[in-house]
Amino acid sequence: MSKKKTYRVVCPELDLVLFVKGYSLTEEQKLYESLRDKILKEEKSIKIEDYKTFIVRKFLIDVNGFFDALNTDDIEEMNEGVDAAYNAIVGLYPPFALEFICTDLNTDTFMSGVERRFLKHIKDQIQTQTDKGGDVALSGIDDINSLEDFFKENIIGQRKALEAIIKSLKLMASGLAGHSSFLFVGPTGVGKTQVGKLLGEKFSGNFYKINCAEYAGGHEYAKLIGSPPGYVGHSEKSLLAEKAEQSNSWVFLFDEIEKAHHKLYDFLLSLLDDGTCTDNLGTVLDFSQSIFIFTSNQGTADIKRNPVGFGKVEDLDQQVTSGIITNSIKEHFSPEFLNRIDDIVVFNSLSKSEVRLIAELQLEDLPIKATAPLIDFIVDNGYSQEYGARNIARFIKNNISDKIADAILNRLVPKKNGDYYTPRIVKGEVKIVNTQKYNVSSS
Repeated sequence: MSKKKTYRVVCPELDLVLFVKGYSLTEEQKLYESLRDKILKEEKSIKIEDYKTFIVRKFLIDVNGFFDALNTDDIEEMNEGVDAAYNAIVGLYPPFALEFICTDLNTDTFMSGVERRFLKHIKDQIQTQTDKGGDVALSGIDDINSLEDFFKENIIGQRKALEAIIKSLKLMASGLAGHSSFLFVGPTGVGKTQVGKLLGEKFSGNFYKINCAEYAGGHEYAKLIGSPPGYVGHSEKSLLAEKAEQSNSWVFLFDEIEKAHHKLYDFLLSLLDDGTCTDNLGTVLDFSQSIFIFTSNQGTADIKRNPVGFGKVEDLDQQVTSGIITNSIKEHFSPEFLNRIDDIVVFNSLSKSEVRLIAELQLEDLPIKATAPLIDFIVDNGYSQEYGARNIARFIKNNISDKIADAILNRLVPKKNGDYYTPRIVKGEVKIVNTQKYNVSSS
């Protein structure tokens, strides 16, 4: 009997690597259906933290060890730990995210009239995140144009970055170039990582993010290619060897590359030269049809005196800030590394109008009306100069998604069949209004 697969998931909030059960597709489907039916038939309201705890206990291999590692009697700290583990697990198993299950129930059971656009969006997300492997899908100008339209719809305020990517993809699709590499620089929360994720989704379906803060030590780059002879784990297959077995077409995102040790840069030189590298066992790993993206906040601390928030940024200001960032990059990174990067792309700070568009885009994932007062509430309270648009998603999750989840779990549905939930801002809080109790027995 073959050994069951175990997934290792990094949970930086807890400084832990979680060992997650590797369910087969059949096992995963049965578990999902049983959980869905349990929520549907439940007569009492379900606490969100109870659901998250259930998922943690169901998916973690060493549950007792996990709770021992938390080592706290404080309920709030315990909930935060469970929440972090839950987020890591549903990142691996997207259909078990509470939002997905609630949307499934909401659509199929008591909101059958909800627009098909929303249902299709959720199912596309699940399919994208569960599919593995696949060859490069961009083989013609129609594919490239379709991807460009997709980027324009989902990435706000970064026209130059998208132009650079599309130009590179045209070279790859035409056979004039194999692998590509980019250095994305700019303030946090302006879309650098998001561009990488979306590109991975559309390019080949293979995306892997590497947190370079975990490679600050000289020996830690061995995590990628395996331990050298004489060290524990030398005979085990390395992380990149596993990726190379699946495909030679990946989008690798090296996040916050400026935090990595110089030995990681030395290793990357070969990878950026011809798209190949050699692991600890002497095996040549082929990533010749891959895209390598490096993100960095290098230089952004030097431009805080310039307007990087809601204030209108003139073209001259953008040129000045780009120059400051570029000079900082040249001082921090070696010429050998920079000379192997195809394009250095400076991401712009976001204007208030762009943040509004991002808020509207984020709300498309939720069955709620994107009213003007709701957008104003999100932008005024959710945007942060320090964290950028990333804080918008966090604010929506904590102040709007949780209200919708409460309504769904309490079987409160819009009074008008097939309608989205109606928000109202009351004393600085989002309230879901115009709802009625849904009676399961009447369906």
